[in-house]
Amino acid sequence: MGSDEPDVVTCTQGLAEGVLMVTLDRPQRRNAMSAALVDRLLALLQEMAGQAAIGAIVFAGAGRGFCAGSDLAELASADAVGRAAFEAASGRLARGMVAHPLPILAAVHGFAIGGGMTLAAACDIVVTAPDAHWSLPEVPIGLFPAWGLEPVSDRVGRPMARRLAWGIDTLDGKAACAAGLADLVAEAPLEAALGLAAQLAALPRGQAAAVKSYFSRVRRGEAADDMARALFTQACLTPEAAASLARFGRAVP
Repeated sequence: MGSDEPDVVTCTQGLAEGVLMVTLDRPQRRNAMSAALVDRLLALLQEMAGQAAIGAIVFAGAGRGFCAGSDLAELASADAVGRAAFEAASGRLARGMVAHPLPILAAVHGFAIGGGMTLAAACDIVVTAPDAHWSLPEVPIGLFPAWGLEPVSDRVGRPMARRLAWGIDTLDGKAACAAGLADLVAEAPLEAALGLAAQLAALPRGQAAAVKSYFSRVRRGEAADDMARALFTQACLTPEAAASLARFGRAVP
């Protein structure tokens, strides 16, 4: 599967302070995920990890919807090795989003179908239009959701994730939010996501990244407290923490 398709992703900075908007830009293909699009997003995540000017990322879709999942026409033209390589790269993308130090938000309008749903679920905060269409249609057409089911399951729980994977449930934005797939319903999801991203970008960068690090994997009991304590200790060494501790120290009689 080739990865030389041009203009699959558009990046816009300056709509909100410290926020990068990443637009899936294949409206003629309903923003379906090609190999070129996945490769570009993987490279972009790597680039943004070291960008001091960026504090949050917003994913959006051009045209009528967010993302219609994998490009089935491209998959159909590939051999088994190419299909497996594409799905593996898509899985790396979702895991990379979860583990990325920057907060990542999704603004969903129109539809988040198949890989579009799993891509959105891998984001930290998801804002959806009330009439957006959410579904995993792979199994009914003889396929399987090859990546991203873990973020879906983390959001909605295993019983609901199983129903979604079977293709039993098709949700609108309000139902997706009630199930936990989305965090907020808004008539203008991009505007709402950019506003939330600006709030996140204004946070101390190290501490915001610490939240991502803590929630990047499931920890229980003492291990969870050990991780939180280590992140707290590290945060106390930053100028922001020193200023706050000094201010509160002066307030003590």
